[in-house]
Amino acid sequence: MGGIIANKDVLEEDYIPQNIPCRETQKRELRFCLASIEKGTRTLDCLCYGKPGVGKTIFVKSLLDQIEENTNSFAFYVNCWKNTTLNQILDELLRQVKLPIVEANHAVKLAGLKKKIGDRACVIALDEVDKLSEKDLNDIFYLLKELGKVGLVCISNTRKYFLGLDERVISRVSSNSINFPPYSNEELMVILRHRIENCKALYPGTCPKEVLVEIADLSAGDARAAIQTLRNAACIAEKANRNKIIAEDVKQAYKGVNGIKRKYTLEKLGFHHKLIFEIVEKNPMITSTNFYESYKNQVKGQGLTPQSMRTFSNYVNQLIKLGYLKIDRAKARGNVRVFNIV
Repeated sequence: MGGIIANKDVLEEDYIPQNIPCRETQKRELRFCLASIEKGTRTLDCLCYGKPGVGKTIFVKSLLDQIEENTNSFAFYVNCWKNTTLNQILDELLRQVKLPIVEANHAVKLAGLKKKIGDRACVIALDEVDKLSEKDLNDIFYLLKELGKVGLVCISNTRKYFLGLDERVISRVSSNSINFPPYSNEELMVILRHRIENCKALYPGTCPKEVLVEIADLSAGDARAAIQTLRNAACIAEKANRNKIIAEDVKQAYKGVNGIKRKYTLEKLGFHHKLIFEIVEKNPMITSTNFYESYKNQVKGQGLTPQSMRTFSNYVNQLIKLGYLKIDRAKARGNVRVFNIV
């Protein structure tokens, strides 16, 4: 049989299946927004929002690929986690149309792109758009629209991020919002079976149903985590010279995936959340009486201004709700609590 993994590539994060299951409503809404590209006219702007791992990026990328293959229009994808400024975004657009990147201000870059695009319609997808500051995003939206017949697809974890933007931006984007809710366990099972059977990721009979149930349950609506857990579990089973994945492989695999997911979420939440988590990680059983003082000292040590006690408490509660921290009563008198990572 040759092991468990038949095609590792289809379990990689950047793999896009020809047919993507379980998102028919979102697929239909996104296609409606982009339909006019077939006529060479400007598409509707839209916002795809939802938690990580719910299919936003993979669906947008799939439709961008179809636009490039089947039309004479341009289709751009920009990750704003990696490209956080207007100049970096413009440089990425220049790369994708194979124009030279010159050390010049954005006006020169915009002029080059505008000449290249000409009268052709184009779609620009801005992924992780909530990584950008509100001021930058207002400017970016305005200037990208100056390129011509440009439709924007924004991908974000939340719709709330857009509420503080310029009214012209809000009316343009939020009027076509597409919600991507977390997957159900049943949908995650369908997605995993699709990767295994339709995409032929694993050899037949190597992944029992109870393993898929365990992966779906642990992944809590996150397809990215589910697929990464499946891949890692298959690797663990192969290294152990077994011909099937077992529950212990899944538990071990998920620990690594959950660590990556946690790191990603903390980066998204920002500096203060990340620092609070690191304080507890380095100081297990830290007491409530010492926690805020430790936070203040570390923030000041980096030349920054600490948040108020109330805001700090809100951040801590958010991390508890996310399942990253836990709180217990200390073995001492009074209302003292101790904190640990989960």
